[in-house]
Amino acid sequence: MLTNNKRQNHKKQAEVSDSEEDRLSKLPVGIITQILSFLSTRESVRTSILSTRWKYIWSSVPALDLTYSDFKSKAYCRDVNFQKRNIIDNFLNVVDRLLTGHSQHVLDKVHIDGSSSGTHDGSHINAWICAAIKRNVRKLNLLGLDSIKPHELHQSLLSSNALVVLKLDLNVILNFPMTSTCFPNLKVLKLEHLVTFKDDTSAQNLISSCPVLEDLFISRNGSHNLRILNLTSWSLKKLVLRYDGTSEDTVQIIVIDIPALETLDIEDVGTQEYVVRDLYSIINAKLDVSNVFCDDPISYGTRLFELLIKRIFNVKSLQLSERTMLSLSHSNSYNLPTFRNLTYLKFFGCCYGWKLKLVMEFLKNSPILEVLRFEGFIFSYKEQGTPLESDVVPNCLTSHLKTIEISGGSLEGICEMVRYFLKNAKVLKELTIKTYYYEDLKKLKIDCEDIFKHRRGSMTWSDGKLAISFV
Repeated sequence: MLTNNKRQNHKKQAEVSDSEEDRLSKLPVGIITQILSFLSTRESVRTSILSTRWKYIWSSVPALDLTYSDFKSKAYCRDVNFQKRNIIDNFLNVVDRLLTGHSQHVLDKVHIDGSSSGTHDGSHINAWICAAIKRNVRKLNLLGLDSIKPHELHQSLLSSNALVVLKLDLNVILNFPMTSTCFPNLKVLKLEHLVTFKDDTSAQNLISSCPVLEDLFISRNGSHNLRILNLTSWSLKKLVLRYDGTSEDTVQIIVIDIPALETLDIEDVGTQEYVVRDLYSIINAKLDVSNVFCDDPISYGTRLFELLIKRIFNVKSLQLSERTMLSLSHSNSYNLPTFRNLTYLKFFGCCYGWKLKLVMEFLKNSPILEVLRFEGFIFSYKEQGTPLESDVVPNCLTSHLKTIEISGGSLEGICEMVRYFLKNAKVLKELTIKTYYYEDLKKLKIDCEDIFKHRRGSMTWSDGKLAISFV
């Protein structure tokens, strides 16, 4: 009797298990392909072994996601170069076959990443682009594809009405001699290191000819034929620039004329000059700029004030690197605008070499600042001969500044800043200090305890962090 009951229970469990396993298979094909679109193509193809019904479903997925690293063979081969050539050929052939023979008419996304695949002839790139455009692709990512010699991008890409996102990191030359409209519906454009412009005009025409472009990312190694990068757009809302400045062959001038820009993020150590029109809509700015080849740091710092810093006066969140601050500190006069909307200010990187007066000028010109952060190694200002003074206290400290965070630094440097802010920040609610050195934190805790004789609050410390809260 017990045996029969056990058999019945096993049968019921098996039926329930089968029923649960079949739930996914019973979904409409459209929903299944949508689920599979979140997987890489390699993972999607693997589902073909589940059952006869699943055998070809992967071929209807409206996305192709192929990465060279997925094709690397684990098998041992004496001739490493021969093995790599075989893997590269296999990768390129699979991309060719799937793009040109894909059963789904419309492709929402094509993502091809050939990073670490080395160089190849590049003859297949434009064929891939044409095939993707014919499938009305909306998101096209072609990354890490370094061909033996650069070639021009196929013109069919420029007129695609479906394309919304384009990310390129391949050895192509962008040639736009005319200013006619291109990429009519493109909203996101990302151009990585391998992409080059034919000349200054091509760069200017590309940006200005995209009528609805909102997000632009440009990353360069050297100038790549550019002397003036003119970024003019009425629609752009976010701009990210990355210039590593590894040689003197870099852009001389970057012009930013983007009235609707809301976010500006620049990391650049080579450009000689920025010319920025007033950015009335700016909300966020992160600046890490300097010129390692500059022969006149005083002139460079002055121009940086006049042509960049003074143009972002409406910003609400501002982050400045140690290189930016050092460049600005060389100026003869700190002619800052009033940042009437600034509520978040962050200084990041090593603070050594800064003039404290410049930091104080930013605080004095930020009347409603609420959050202040220092991130990096903070040296003692006494060692620089510029002790922290409190004869003129910025208005934000007495009326608005509620949160301060200090990360890293020598004990003496941190103590100087902590004493100053605890003494003068009258509406401060939270002060957080982070350091890697336990003993420094312990000493700092003791050093700060006397402040509670005058203000009500609490202090907690653990895991390299000291948090002081006031009520």
